[in-house]
Amino acid sequence: MRRRYWLLIVVVALSVLSVSLIGLRRVNADNPSLQSRKDETVKSKIEKRLRLDDRLNWELLDVSIEHGRVTLYGEVKTPEEKGLAALLASGVPGVEGVTNSILVEPALAPDHKLAQAVWQVVRSVPALADNDSLRISVRHGVVILEGTVRETIEKHAAERATQSVSGVTTVINLIEITPNRTRVAGKGLDKLREQGLQVLP
Repeated sequence: MRRRYWLLIVVVALSVLSVSLIGLRRVNADNPSLQSRKDETVKSKIEKRLRLDDRLNWELLDVSIEHGRVTLYGEVKTPEEKGLAALLASGVPGVEGVTNSILVEPALAPDHKLAQAVWQVVRSVPALADNDSLRISVRHGVVILEGTVRETIEKHAAERATQSVSGVTTVINLIEITPNRTRVAGKGLDKLREQGLQVLP
């Protein structure tokens, strides 16, 4: 008798739990803003994984997500890189599936190498080393710089560093000056001034 009683309690508890989970799913489905925030969080994590893996030129990749289903766009130079991007995305918690629409373009190989060289030089500038907003894209030797810096001297330093890389034909500097950015360490700016860079009007 006692055994049946406990069995009945377990069955009732499982039923209540299952109804609660169904209700929770329905609430999430009926709340677009909640789902949208969740998707944005997952997208941000995917982009971070792509950005931190130096085997990929993440500047040429794009991510979209809807209800946990991810689509990857962009171009890579080998099929292996295409597979790697999908693998990195699929490992992020919250991803329900990945559609890999990345194109393989072998001609990108020289641009990819040049982008890596530019990144290395730009990151060697003390005032820019910790600036996570910077973006560098390369196409046929033309380098586009994007992002935000706090002072004009930093924008000029990024451009000058890029121009010093062998293979760069043109630099398009779209970096924006935002004085409200976190202040760059004084030593970094002092170093730029020592190298002869002046604050532009």
